[in-house]
Amino acid sequence: MAGSSMKEVIESGKLKRFFDWRLSRAFAHPFREHLLAVFNERIASSREIGLEVGLEVPDFYKHVTVLEELGCIEEVQIERAARRLSRGKRERFFRAKATVELDDRGWQILPPSLRSDLRASLVQSVLDDLVRAMNGGTLGARGRADHMSWTPGRYDALGWGEACQIMHETFHRLIAIQRKSAERLADSGERGMPATIALLGFETPAAERLSS
Repeated sequence: MAGSSMKEVIESGKLKRFFDWRLSRAFAHPFREHLLAVFNERIASSREIGLEVGLEVPDFYKHVTVLEELGCIEEVQIERAARRLSRGKRERFFRAKATVELDDRGWQILPPSLRSDLRASLVQSVLDDLVRAMNGGTLGARGRADHMSWTPGRYDALGWGEACQIMHETFHRLIAIQRKSAERLADSGERGMPATIALLGFETPAAERLSS
């Protein structure tokens, strides 16, 4: 295919890649990554996000447009979206079209070093939220409405596979609940309750290996 343009080579599908090219472009800018994280968490407008981070909408709206063109987010028609803002502008609300998730195949083709970095980043994010909750007095503040558990144990191959499947299914059920909550909050105008749910399942080193 000598003499082909870079665009033709990219569109040929022959290039190796770790991520879907849309996600690669979506994550190519720190603010697009932030936007995608917010729209995965809840339905929001660019005006709301601008107020939260202290930026004027024109300063970052091009990144919202990029995400919409890539098919990562979609506009949501809700009651509040019908309100007109000053100068006749309409407030547009968006949500992520799909949860950002690497399937088993996508995870396996990542280089080991990148998988390690992603794991470390995930654990650090969980720890950061946990520390904030402890310092802010919200950890366990809702009593029985909160959940904390630690479940060490021993599994055979079949049992571990079943446990991982339950965690996978629970993850998708939680995402569905979160999306319905976001729709109700967007219609009502309420802020809702920020929360973190972390599912971690991993092999722990045997005691004899730890002591050696």
